[in-house]
Amino acid sequence: MDNINWKFTKKYGKHWIKIKFHKNEPELKEGKRIEGIRFCEAIKKSVEYPLLIDKGSISCKGAQYVLGWDSQAQEEILSNCKEKTSVGTKKLRSILSDQIIFEEPFEYIGLNMEGTPDLLVSFCSPEEVHNLIKTYNGVKGASLNTSFSGMLSICGGIVANTFLKNEISLSFGCDDSRKYARMGRDTLVVGIPNRLFEVFVK
Repeated sequence: MDNINWKFTKKYGKHWIKIKFHKNEPELKEGKRIEGIRFCEAIKKSVEYPLLIDKGSISCKGAQYVLGWDSQAQEEILSNCKEKTSVGTKKLRSILSDQIIFEEPFEYIGLNMEGTPDLLVSFCSPEEVHNLIKTYNGVKGASLNTSFSGMLSICGGIVANTFLKNEISLSFGCDDSRKYARMGRDTLVVGIPNRLFEVFVK
């Protein structure tokens, strides 16, 4: 399934980004190392060229926390969120406590590198998501259930949820991801785990 992202692109449109987790540093036949970037921004950047990221690559405390690289970042995350919303600290803390995170972090994450990915992510239009849901309904004979949050929405709501829960995730982004990943007003994000690739493409 090395070219699975291109199969999705051909059928559903938009770029589909491969995400692969690594316990150890992979041999780099491709993949540029990068530093000082937000995780959501790195995902979008990997459309241009493959990226290999680690703890030192990511500047965002939210992603550091979700990916298991900074377990003490909660207070800084809450402070940053408080500056951007009218939601009280107690409620923000409750939302943050619901966020699934990596208890055992991976050392490296490959974005659009060669090989079979653990999940695919795409920045889609509502119509493209509608087509995905129609396919899912037709194959599974069931509705697609998901949850939404305006906090840690791509690193947590998409990547962590999709990988750790092994299910499809949807997100409208958070304030930062909509800004740094350059999400337009007609854009939402989709994550699809490896186990469900064949539901959508053969």
